[in-house]
Amino acid sequence: MWEIDSLSQVLGFLYSAAFGLICCVAYDILRAVRAQTKFSAAAVFVQDIVFSVVCAFACFCLLLSVTGGDMRIFVFVGIAVGFLACRLTLSRVLLFVFSKILKAVKWLFRKICLCLRAVFTFIDKSTAFLKKKTLKFCKFLSNMLKKLLKKK
Repeated sequence: MWEIDSLSQVLGFLYSAAFGLICCVAYDILRAVRAQTKFSAAAVFVQDIVFSVVCAFACFCLLLSVTGGDMRIFVFVGIAVGFLACRLTLSRVLLFVFSKILKAVKWLFRKICLCLRAVFTFIDKSTAFLKKKTLKFCKFLSNMLKKLLKKK
């Protein structure tokens, strides 16, 4: 088993703390989405499970890169410190900001949908008009051909 020097431990701890902070920010984004959209309890449960699995896999990759796959307590402490530091300080502000951004995106999406609905309604009405005129023209041609064939 190889020894890890103090500088590597400090850097590993800082990387772990940054990873914990990133996990907290990702969870705040998930919380903001939940605040804007009503999900059932089962959906929230599944979202939490998926989030946990993704974070666990990312944590495993962090362990591989920081300590070469050895389980070191400073990595887990760093993740917890980063997550809790973000959760206790920035989380409320981030949740507010993400909620406002999601509301703006939702509003913009609704406006785009209204414009697209107007365009497609216009296309639908114009194609209905063209269809009616085309059917009228086809009937006219059909009658003309019948008259021409009767004359022969």
